[in-house]
Amino acid sequence: MKHTLIILSIFLIACTQEIPRDFTPMPPTSTESYTINPSTQATATLESIKFPPAAPLPPGPISMIAIGDSLTEGDTDDSGRGYPGRLLALVNEIRVGSTITNFGRSGWNSNALIEGDQGLLGQLPRAVDEIAIAKSQGRGVVVLVWIGSNDLWYLYEFGGDVGDEQEAQDLEDFSANIDIILSELRNANAEVIIALLDDQSKRPVALAGQAFIEITPDELNRMAVQVVRYNEIITQKADQYGALTVDFYNTDIFTNRATLYDDGNHPNANGYDVIAQKWFEVLLSILP
Repeated sequence: MKHTLIILSIFLIACTQEIPRDFTPMPPTSTESYTINPSTQATATLESIKFPPAAPLPPGPISMIAIGDSLTEGDTDDSGRGYPGRLLALVNEIRVGSTITNFGRSGWNSNALIEGDQGLLGQLPRAVDEIAIAKSQGRGVVVLVWIGSNDLWYLYEFGGDVGDEQEAQDLEDFSANIDIILSELRNANAEVIIALLDDQSKRPVALAGQAFIEITPDELNRMAVQVVRYNEIITQKADQYGALTVDFYNTDIFTNRATLYDDGNHPNANGYDVIAQKWFEVLLSILP
């Protein structure tokens, strides 16, 4: 049986809504169902929908919502801010009074983000509720989406001897989940920035076999190809739904010791500084 990964969870303080801290991440198995709007039930229908491009946010303070996994929650950042807390400080320099709500959860993949896991509600429905609150206050809203790393880890760590058929099914599932996530957020009238994933097969933790010990060298090579396919899906869906993208694939954040924590997997403080700056640079394109 495949071994589970022990992931340290560090809660981000720099947010506007608390998330319970007594949570130990495990490979997600959904315990709740999230009711999808009728418009998002059929992938074929979703693929025919084209949303307008991202629009400038209105003047004044904005509400930001961050959803994702440990990279969003802020694992290994001793300050507890992660990238969301740092991004908030940058935004408040030009939009005083802006806020950020961080729903990121260590260990969560795209299924858990939608459906919830281990008794916790999914991040997507919570984000949609948060959008409605911000909109009722007349604030511009942008949701920051960074998900997919654990989809890849779990595919190769817990999927047995992964071959072409499993990878094809995984791509189909991931594509459907990105459809759901982006359609729900855009239908709620939020602007969206979604991240392109780094090639985590090159992270030191993967190369050294220190955590995901059941992933073979051949599977690491497969992962390097699969993440390119993931990013193609993210890019295509971002164009379809009028979302912006932030590129972590063409960076060395997760291979450069200057920006990588000692676990060889997560960013250190310097890394989170770089990550926040990259989100900020994209966000500026809709902050006139």
